[in-house]
Amino acid sequence: MVPLTTVGSTFEARVVMARLGAEGILTQVRGARDVYPLPGPVEVFVIADQADEARELLLADQVEALFEESDEDA
Repeated sequence: MVPLTTVGSTFEARVVMARLGAEGILTQVRGARDVYPLPGPVEVFVIADQADEARELLLADQVEALFEESDEDA
């Protein structure tokens, strides 16, 4: 497993894991997950062979969210 991203809470980590899992990407978390729902850095890891695909998915989601925000502002 290789590190993919670090998020600010267990909830955020679970959202990332669910998104990636929906695409068949296996994930693992390390960090403050034992103190749910308190915030704290949580690292999301993926299998090395799936890291590029996972990064592309998360980036595409971020870009899509920006366009949705622009549409709402208009």
